[in-house]
Amino acid sequence: MITLNHRVSLVIGEDGSTMAHVHELMGCFALSRSKSRALEKLVAVIPQYHQWLAEHGESTTIPKHVELTVVEEVDARGSAGSAGGPDPLRDCDMVPATNQDIERCLKLLKYTRDDLNQVITKLPKAAFSFKPTGEPRSVRNTLRHMADVDVWYLSRINADPPLDEPKRRSLLGWLKYTRSLVEETLPNLTTEQLSQVFYPSKWSDGTWPWTATKVVHRLVTHERQHTGYLKRILNLRKSPLK
Repeated sequence: MITLNHRVSLVIGEDGSTMAHVHELMGCFALSRSKSRALEKLVAVIPQYHQWLAEHGESTTIPKHVELTVVEEVDARGSAGSAGGPDPLRDCDMVPATNQDIERCLKLLKYTRDDLNQVITKLPKAAFSFKPTGEPRSVRNTLRHMADVDVWYLSRINADPPLDEPKRRSLLGWLKYTRSLVEETLPNLTTEQLSQVFYPSKWSDGTWPWTATKVVHRLVTHERQHTGYLKRILNLRKSPLK
């Protein structure tokens, strides 16, 4: 039996909601209403993450048994994982980013974008306005948010380039454009940007601390999270695809 032990950090909201992050697996996370449930979900999510890597052509071992070691718990105001909410700096975020981290991030972002394109390619026009009752975003709003946040993450470490604003007119063009900025910018980060802690105020209601390590992990996590959201709402019974 293959057993893997993973170090986990928890961000716990005021309402008990918890986002669990795996240190060694960029973009591997579980979000739930409680700490215990988030950890339970993570045990199932980790093999699924390895399966995801395998589906994208990586040679990986899918564990039959997962053990978790919680190495850090960080309290946050509001709900954990809420869009635009506080995002505290964890100990694992304090490690300077390496060239290998950048390369890994860009490779995983190719996987996440392939997943997203599979969801949105050939969507009927009506589907972009679809927003189920009780859900936070429409398909169009989700895609716009995903595109905007790519550049927002770069701005957290003073790495956002000037924007070609007219490209916003095309939603899918903007999505492709902002991702190209990430792909061009990350390999050229300075030593300062790779290693220092930043407190950006641009496009933000609060000056939360950021590092390059935090940025590369959040880039992958964010796209996986919102692609999963799109898959879920487009699979609902009232979806225009049904």
